[in-house]
Amino acid sequence: MAASLVQCRFSQSKIYVCKKHRFLQFSQRFASKYITDYRKIDDEEPIEDIRDVSRLPEKLKRKLKKNYWNSVPETDYVPPYNQKGIRRYQRRMFAMYGDKYEINPATLWPTKDEIAKENHRDTFFDIPLEESFERIRLSNEEKAENLKKGEELIEKNMLKMKDWLKAYEERKRNAQLKEERSAEKKRLTEEKLYDHFGYQISVNTTKAKDYLRDLAEQEKKERKLQYKQDKQERERAQLKELLHKEAEAEKEKETK
Repeated sequence: MAASLVQCRFSQSKIYVCKKHRFLQFSQRFASKYITDYRKIDDEEPIEDIRDVSRLPEKLKRKLKKNYWNSVPETDYVPPYNQKGIRRYQRRMFAMYGDKYEINPATLWPTKDEIAKENHRDTFFDIPLEESFERIRLSNEEKAENLKKGEELIEKNMLKMKDWLKAYEERKRNAQLKEERSAEKKRLTEEKLYDHFGYQISVNTTKAKDYLRDLAEQEKKERKLQYKQDKQERERAQLKELLHKEAEAEKEKETK
């Protein structure tokens, strides 16, 4: 219960009430239980402000009131979210409320540093009208030139379209042949495994990998042996042809 109590101040007395009663309108009869004379409440802190437990900022509180446009904020009040823009806030309030916002307008006039900053900003952002037109003209010329270059590139590429289509068809055909060869190689490998083991076995198993490695080494040896045999046969054929030519040359000499 202690955690749910809310402290309300009536003059110098302190009253603790439950949360469910925080929005209760304190009548004269209810307040008389806690203070002897409720008319002694300080005029600077009206009872509406005592009842308010919304924790809203002062700006929103004033908007909720019926006489929002007549409730002028105090000159020394600065919203907590605008600590750096005090002078800008005061200028806005003076523009909204006028003389009702009791502040000297001379204090709201921009300083020399602010004027110098604005002049420095104008040199970068507020460029002269002639310079702005010149930038627009150069931008339009650049866009037209880029468009012309793009059209020329399209025309140039259109002439190469037939060659590109032929190359594309060739690449597509080669990819299809490569895929077919890979599928055929996989099928032959599975058949070799089935013939060797006598049952269907996955290529990724250890036994299949060992068998395929041994088979690859054996095929490599066979290819080397076949290459040596083919080389010897070519050398014999070349030697036989050379001897034949020499024999024909000797016969021609004898006939002469």
